[in-house]
Amino acid sequence: MDTLTAVDERTEALLGKEAVALLRRKKVAVFGIGGVGGILFEALVRTGIGEIHAYDCDTVEESNLNRQVLFLRSDIGNRKVDVAVARASAIRKDVRVVPHFLRIGSETEDSLRSEGFDLLLDAIDDVEGKLSLMEAGEKAGVPVISCLGTARRMDPRGLRLAPLSKTAGDPLARKVRHLARERSLDLSRVLCVYSEEPALDTGPSLGSSMMVPSSAGLLMAYAALRTLLGLY
Repeated sequence: MDTLTAVDERTEALLGKEAVALLRRKKVAVFGIGGVGGILFEALVRTGIGEIHAYDCDTVEESNLNRQVLFLRSDIGNRKVDVAVARASAIRKDVRVVPHFLRIGSETEDSLRSEGFDLLLDAIDDVEGKLSLMEAGEKAGVPVISCLGTARRMDPRGLRLAPLSKTAGDPLARKVRHLARERSLDLSRVLCVYSEEPALDTGPSLGSSMMVPSSAGLLMAYAALRTLLGLY
């Protein structure tokens, strides 16, 4: 697993050979393979994380195609996790991807803790699922990086990276902070990507384009690499 290939030449030049070899030995989980999670997933694959578990309970819909980078028209109707596995295999063969077609909730916390992950990456929309991941991570001593609201935003320059306890200007962050405190969770240990851009009024629809979710996913990937390399 530690043998580097030509795919890694540019990454090795940036991070160093030892860092790239270390990333090959890491096992991470990505929850949500959509607008944020899809590009996060692909960044981790291309960077050469050794084992990636992809969790999602949805199939590809036509409405996903305006912003979710993993999917094409030919994927409509297919399970997102299966498309992710095929995409990863088409990029490189030395990264193991394990698909999980399920919804994250309190009933999955025990199984998450037993998997031995080095990092949990939350790119899901469901608040209860986010809290379950934070709780599982805290109980297992595994770091969690969570993405908060990216819908109804247009400007990727509004994105920030901070512990959940330091987030501001995001209604979803406020709700998650409140519920996390009710569960006595440590808000300082969950690193979050969030936007300070005021949400636009898009009516009942969660209006979204590619720019902000994709930028949030890449910012999560950056935070993931720093976490896995012990730089946080």
